[in-house]
Amino acid sequence: MHDTATAKTPAPETAPPAAPAVPPVPTATLVSLPHKLFYGAGELVVGIRMAALNTVLFPFYTDVALLTPALVGSAIAVGRVWDGVNDPITGWLSDRTRTRFGRRRPFLGAMILPLVACFALLWRPPVGTTGEVFTYLVGALFLLDVFFGFYATPYLALGAELSTDYAERARVVSVRAMFHNVGLLIGGGAFLGIAAALGGGRDGYASASLALAAIMLIGGATAFFGTREPAVAARDERATFRRLLADLRATLRLRSFRIIVAGSAIAICGSSINQAFAFYVFRDAFGADTRAGLVIAVYLLAATVSFPFWAAAAARFGKNLAFAVCLFWSVVGLSLSPVIDASWPLAGVLAFIVIAGIGVGGYVLPLAIVADVFDEDELESGWRREGAFFGVWTLAMKLAGAAGIAIAGVLLPWLGYVPGAAQQTPEAMWAMKLAWGPLPALFFVLTILVVRRFPLTQERVHEIQAELAARRRGGVPASGARSLGE
Repeated sequence: MHDTATAKTPAPETAPPAAPAVPPVPTATLVSLPHKLFYGAGELVVGIRMAALNTVLFPFYTDVALLTPALVGSAIAVGRVWDGVNDPITGWLSDRTRTRFGRRRPFLGAMILPLVACFALLWRPPVGTTGEVFTYLVGALFLLDVFFGFYATPYLALGAELSTDYAERARVVSVRAMFHNVGLLIGGGAFLGIAAALGGGRDGYASASLALAAIMLIGGATAFFGTREPAVAARDERATFRRLLADLRATLRLRSFRIIVAGSAIAICGSSINQAFAFYVFRDAFGADTRAGLVIAVYLLAATVSFPFWAAAAARFGKNLAFAVCLFWSVVGLSLSPVIDASWPLAGVLAFIVIAGIGVGGYVLPLAIVADVFDEDELESGWRREGAFFGVWTLAMKLAGAAGIAIAGVLLPWLGYVPGAAQQTPEAMWAMKLAWGPLPALFFVLTILVVRRFPLTQERVHEIQAELAARRRGGVPASGARSLGE
């Protein structure tokens, strides 16, 4: 009888080759729409402050507070220098913060009230001597920038931490950018309109600033109370100046970070040149000075509506490709912009502005791209230090923006512009149109050439996140982020 107990199935002569191991796509950490909106509301603070300081502060202090333009410019320059130096320090400190509220949110909660108070005080200069008004302006800007730096850099870092999903990061950035544009409209046109409706002058601006401060307070408080921060272990090292410098240098050792910072800085420089020439071009070449508010509103609206489109493109084709297409879109539009002149009807100008605004909507993608760099850094270092990265990032972008404005200032008289002239020469108007459109387009072409070398594709990011997930399951890393809600 056959012995079934000892019978064996013959082994195949050769085993099939094992399939190559493919890192699984990490489980997505998605952020609900309400959570995105609560976080995005905090950007109202950033947008309102930016628009108010860029468009309202200078004419207010020259025409209402009666300070000379040179002194106003000097005060703003002092504030910009401190603002830039402040960012890397505050970001680095937030990386080392450990509270029951997380690392970033405590800065939002603690800074929002003194920040909005300083914003309101900025528009209440004393009626005194030139020296007193200048000293007041320098001090108010200094305090405002101190509190803003401790708010804004941790706020940006928090947004990068809300999700580990490649595409979701672009969606978070897009929602934040929508609130940013709303803040720009409030801090610019709405601020001027409210002040004028309240009678203008010191009292009008002072009362209008209270309304804006209230909106900023609501936005910052919403971001603090409405968001939940992923749990990340804080570093136990003693915070020293040497450690600060070491961490900031470490951010630049990553090739991927250097590439995206360099490319974005070049684009910001070109964009700043474009913005600096915009007023002169619309007034002298397009004949649209009386419709500037409408043009700006349409421009920002087109950019805002396009944010979901660029986020969807980033999810479908990858953030790197979507950003390159956005830049190419702008290159084409800016290169063709000199054909516009004062003979065009308003509808034609607005149609062109809509097309340009749609391209601008993709400029938010680098903030989503840089979030992927933080995963690469954690894989190499074992730590999450978004604050240090964003501190270096914001410093580089501010320096690039200042460089663009400086270039525009040097070019303006060289191009034949005559201050105060009732009518610029045709040659000067043509030159300004070239500086407003094709010149920034060259900066964007250079940006495309730089960012095309960015190594973190969607596939590579998934590989990195899979390695991090495996490391965390093994209890190896010094820090381990948990999904929201765990």
